[in-house]
Amino acid sequence: MFNLDQFLLDREERADRQFALIDKFNLPLISLRSNYPGENKNAFIPREILEIIHEEIQNILGNSIKYEENIISLEGKTFLLIVKMNAIDLKKLVMEIEEKHLLGRCVDIDIFNENKEPLSRTDLGYSKRKCFLCDNLAFACGRSMAHTHEEIQDNIKTRYINYLSYDKKRENIIDTIGDLALKAMILEVSAFPSFGLVSPLSNGSHKDMNFFTFIDSSFAIKPYLKKMAKVGFSPLSLDIIFSQIRKIGIVAEEEMFLATSGVNTHKGMIFLMGIAVAITSKVLYEDDDFSSISKYISLMCKDILKDFENININSKLTHGEKLFLNHGITGIRGEVKNGLQSIFKGSIDIFEESLNKDSDINKAMIQTLLFLMGELEDSTILHRQNIDTLKEIQKTAKKLLKSGGIYNSENVSIIKTLEDEYITRRISPGGAADSLAVTIFLSNCKNILFK
Repeated sequence: MFNLDQFLLDREERADRQFALIDKFNLPLISLRSNYPGENKNAFIPREILEIIHEEIQNILGNSIKYEENIISLEGKTFLLIVKMNAIDLKKLVMEIEEKHLLGRCVDIDIFNENKEPLSRTDLGYSKRKCFLCDNLAFACGRSMAHTHEEIQDNIKTRYINYLSYDKKRENIIDTIGDLALKAMILEVSAFPSFGLVSPLSNGSHKDMNFFTFIDSSFAIKPYLKKMAKVGFSPLSLDIIFSQIRKIGIVAEEEMFLATSGVNTHKGMIFLMGIAVAITSKVLYEDDDFSSISKYISLMCKDILKDFENININSKLTHGEKLFLNHGITGIRGEVKNGLQSIFKGSIDIFEESLNKDSDINKAMIQTLLFLMGELEDSTILHRQNIDTLKEIQKTAKKLLKSGGIYNSENVSIIKTLEDEYITRRISPGGAADSLAVTIFLSNCKNILFK
């Protein structure tokens, strides 16, 4: 028999524990509970739904979660999470989950700031939550008992069943995206001759890495690219997706350095491929077409150049900041802000047209690499060389491509000579290499996931 006194006591003890945690960490707190009518809040479906939303929150917040615990009582299971994040931003994020996730209405996600004050939707200028089953306000329907417990429970059960189908589809898509990203990275480093880049036959112009370093690095970062894809395949806004994948990218870089004993093989790739996998996943979630990926990338990265607006010349500048100040070059940031036009309106067509000629993927990659070397403001070249060398390489690549590229037999020996020359001069078109991998990835996605 349901014990009302114990239920009320459990509620008080939960509130006391929440405030104790806030006092201890002096950070905002999430209280996640089931929104399930009736006395048995520990039944299978509400418990499973709670675990699903808890996992979603963990995936989204990642390392921002500094502590968590759970309480099991007559209220059902309650997750308490301490989060290092602005309380208002945290409230906005969980509101997106509540409103847009298939199971978001089946839970209550309360946010308390570091002063132990609960934040409500109305505090942020939003309307109160609406009812599960009608357009009326939820609290009004609850107060008037407009719907029976059985009606609401049946609705929650239907939502749960629909979610299981959705989750199966999502996992299949994320697995495929992860596999295609890994394949693209390994193919890119397998191309030869590759103008000073690492390949199976040469360390290129690099003394601290080889083909096997890249293999280790690629496998190390694959799980994090899958996590980025999972964040993308969601109802979250583009701003939140970008914020979350950048956090995942930081962890991916750490894993890369562990796998390579401190060698930077894929830092630029993590950034560029991370954006590509997240937005490809988002476009699939929205059931949009392949061509819209460029638009989504541009929208997500619309403010990315703002980092350059307040550069402190008295502080230690990043390589990108120096290039912007000295030459006005925005590099890969400018590329993503413009929706990767060099890829969507250039390298994908070059790659696919090349494959259609003779199905030789190595030739197709070299041809595509030539195109990208001629188009991009490659920050890797600028980092190792200078602006004059970049312009020289761009001019040479364009000239070779215009004369047929790798498909002109007279150019083959020239390309091999350039390979040796660039190794001697320590030239490495790393930015073009990253874009080549993303080109391969997107081409495969188009042909496999957007058929």
